[in-house]
Amino acid sequence: MDSVEIVPFENGHADGIAQLSTTVQWPSLTDPDVVRRVCSAPGSTAYVAVENGTVVGWAQALGDGVLQSHLCFLAVHPDHRRRGIARLLTMATFQSTQTLRMDLITDSAEEFYESFEHKQMKGYRIYPGA
Repeated sequence: MDSVEIVPFENGHADGIAQLSTTVQWPSLTDPDVVRRVCSAPGSTAYVAVENGTVVGWAQALGDGVLQSHLCFLAVHPDHRRRGIARLLTMATFQSTQTLRMDLITDSAEEFYESFEHKQMKGYRIYPGA
């Protein structure tokens, strides 16, 4: 099995992230330009899992660099799941935010996130005009 490298996001990864977003059915991130803007926004940190030059996973978080961060995106290609890639991406991204805690929301990966030391809390996602 080839090894996966976890590396900081670079603009050249945007096309691969957009393709991965198409695969995991995240329509808001299928445009490489949007991916570049998300990954380079103020307070943003992003890491990519690369195998044989192909993006097989990525994570992005926003943080204040002190106390609080939020894991916004975490995706691993279905063919590469159950190999520890998501855990590596989560930890690299969290450490890069240089914050003491990281919050997230999920609607499909409770078991994965429960495997981390955590405190479960109730949350909301607010949509303007909804």
